[in-house]
Amino acid sequence: MNKESFPTKERLKKNNAIRAVLDKGVCFKSKTVNIYIFKRPDAGVNRAAFICKKALHQKKSVLRNRVRRLLREAYRKTRRIFPAGHDIVIVGTKITKGVLSTDIEREILDVFKKSIKT
Repeated sequence: MNKESFPTKERLKKNNAIRAVLDKGVCFKSKTVNIYIFKRPDAGVNRAAFICKKALHQKKSVLRNRVRRLLREAYRKTRRIFPAGHDIVIVGTKITKGVLSTDIEREILDVFKKSIKT
């Protein structure tokens, strides 16, 4: 398997697991994304979930899905710098139509570096 892929075992899919990260995790905010990070007791691989709120693009599921694809791609490129054993939820908050994946990638990278220091 390609090492740049995003396999199923690295996805956070259960609703109660996502809610636990949102409730108990530490929130790091940037201009266009909020990232919630929760340290798991087992030191396996990082698991991630991507959320785009309906209020961001009212009744435009195409735009919300595009935002989730951008978030997933940006995370996939930057996930190697973050230490293993965390659950991560990335919420797209102020992403508009013209935002590029590289901009989101830069913000995720900055948040990961900030969270490693703390």
